[in-house]
Amino acid sequence: MITPDLGIIFWQTITFLVVLMVLAKFAWTPILAILKERETSIEQALSQITEAKELMYQATSRKNDLLNEANLESERIVTEALKVQKEIIAQAHQEGLKLQEALLSRARLEISKEEARSLEVVKTHVSSLAVQMAEKLLIKELSQDSAQVKFLKRLEVADSRSCKNK
Repeated sequence: MITPDLGIIFWQTITFLVVLMVLAKFAWTPILAILKERETSIEQALSQITEAKELMYQATSRKNDLLNEANLESERIVTEALKVQKEIIAQAHQEGLKLQEALLSRARLEISKEEARSLEVVKTHVSSLAVQMAEKLLIKELSQDSAQVKFLKRLEVADSRSCKNK
């Protein structure tokens, strides 16, 4: 069995303590400082992530609010456009009715004028036909002298009656 010697244990302990002091003075302080710095940067990164999440939530909320406002505005614009469209259609309908009435009244006036002209033409033709028929009847009736004398007597009687009535 191997038993350690007291001198080796003493020198190993002193070497260990010297290495420990050198490491504590030169290595552990910078290592601990680096660890502390790393811990601080991790905390800052977590804080920034939390802030970024909050900003993302606010941006999403703002985006949704803007979308809702835009939807409401578009609905309002569409509703207003439909209202204006109905007004324009109603106005065009009214103007169409007015134009229709004007055209109908003008057509009625033209029809009545044409009817009056037609009646005048018919009256002229009827009177012309009546005169022609009377002329033919008179020629036929008055072709004999005795018939002419009878006709003149009738005219004198009719003329004398009309003078008495006046």
